[in-house]
Amino acid sequence: MLALDRVGKTYPNGVRALDGVTMTVQPGEIVAVVGGSGCGKSTLLRLVCGLDQATQGRIALDGLRIAAPHEKIGIVFQEPRLLPWLTVADNVGFGLANRSRAARDKRVAAALERVGLADKARAWPRELSGGQAQRVAIARALIMRPEVLLLDEPFSALDAFTRADLQDHLLDLWADLKPTLVVVTHDVDEAIVLADRVIVMRPLPGRLYEEIQTDLPRPRDRQSAAFDFAKRRILAALDRSLDRSPTIDDGETKSAEGAALWW
Repeated sequence: MLALDRVGKTYPNGVRALDGVTMTVQPGEIVAVVGGSGCGKSTLLRLVCGLDQATQGRIALDGLRIAAPHEKIGIVFQEPRLLPWLTVADNVGFGLANRSRAARDKRVAAALERVGLADKARAWPRELSGGQAQRVAIARALIMRPEVLLLDEPFSALDAFTRADLQDHLLDLWADLKPTLVVVTHDVDEAIVLADRVIVMRPLPGRLYEEIQTDLPRPRDRQSAAFDFAKRRILAALDRSLDRSPTIDDGETKSAEGAALWW
């Protein structure tokens, strides 16, 4: 289980990026994090994967404190960040340098087959489309068999058709391996397609504002009334999270249970 306990982050210039973030993510659960600019979504992922350190609170995976990069936690960024001087196969197998060549080649071949790029093993990153490059990045993260995979706006730079295709593809990969997924996104539709639970954050500093269950059956019909209702709930929560009215208690984490839509 991934657990965050009153996590805060203040940068050396005094900017308070996160304040009092407490949440748990169960093994195999998919959680999407949404919120306006400045709510610390990407900072949160950097803290969870150990690329940065919290200034307050504690982050733990299965009871073990996370304060540095950990082999059980992988991350996929918005840009694929492939190494241009390595082939696709060598990019995917980059983290397996301590394995024998035969074992590494077998794992890489299986990973590329799983993401539908077996025929691109000897290609160079510059020869790939944006969607193919992001599939390679996902394969590179999953080949390490992480317990937790973090995704920071992984499909935002892609066209709508490719984005929808990769969302479905990611769910197929998740069904095979069942890692815990934490996805940061600005796309509400993407959050509903992927997540069991959507966390809405409030900005300046980043805080948890509302939690919305999205317990729709998979595969999820983007045109269904249930999908539209879930989207309205999340959009309403996002709108409220940006309300600067003094009547809102900044210290309270809201619950979506019974929340009424105002349109």
